[in-house]
Amino acid sequence: MKDVIIIYGPTAVGKSAVAVELAKRLNGEIISADSMQIYKHLNIGSAKVTKEEMQGIPHHLLDFLEPNEEYSASQFVHDALCLCEDIISRKKTPIIVGGTGLYINGLIKGFNFGNTSKNSEFRKSLDALSNTELYEKILTISPNSQIDKNNRRRLVRELEKINFGEPTNNSINTHYNFRLFALTDDRTKIYDRINLRVDKMIKEGLLEEAKLIYSLNLPDDALAIKAIGYKELFPYIKQEATLDECASILKQKTRNYAKRQFTYMNQFEDLIKVEFCGVSETASKIIKLLEDKK
Repeated sequence: MKDVIIIYGPTAVGKSAVAVELAKRLNGEIISADSMQIYKHLNIGSAKVTKEEMQGIPHHLLDFLEPNEEYSASQFVHDALCLCEDIISRKKTPIIVGGTGLYINGLIKGFNFGNTSKNSEFRKSLDALSNTELYEKILTISPNSQIDKNNRRRLVRELEKINFGEPTNNSINTHYNFRLFALTDDRTKIYDRINLRVDKMIKEGLLEEAKLIYSLNLPDDALAIKAIGYKELFPYIKQEATLDECASILKQKTRNYAKRQFTYMNQFEDLIKVEFCGVSETASKIIKLLEDKK
């Protein structure tokens, strides 16, 4: 089977930098598994890798949709697999990196989330749960979900799709050997980096980016509106809160998101946790693990 490397982990742990270092050493190309970095204009708020940070390494599935366009987990699986095949055909190594757990889960398990049949018994088991409980359940399984937490029908349907997604026509694991690594670090360190990163983002123009998104008048259910990083600044734009108040909320929500990403790691059976210890040394650790498993 053909090896495909996957780098998962919480936000601000250093995934992008480690992936670039791996690509440099392994003759690789990077496929983004981030549900926000697919959008144009959402650069600072999504912590999208810059041209300088790419260091000449080809990156795929970045900047190809407008903020009002939709993109599903099943579309990601299709696109990522096509890219893997193309990269491998050119004698290079696919390296998938991102924090959208549902994307990675779909890729590994080969589920098509869009064609799931209704499951009456499963739906009945959810009857006793409130909308908030359903929403929290979704976030535990899919930390990057942007579903409307007040729409019960959609909440139930989302849980149904996640739990009973139909297998795709091809058995993905007969074609690829997914080598899944999750970067970890002390949570306090990650939370501190998140706080510093939000401050840096604001200095670098996050507010201007949020104003642009706000000016587009996107529908309330648009992913770009719901995503952490922009809507938290809307109260300041509407003169309903101070910038410091909005920044504080953004930091808290981003820390909560990182916590959910930590939780999501536990569902992967063959995941190897690698503690972040600097970009170069962490990449060296992963390469050694790859070699030891051969």
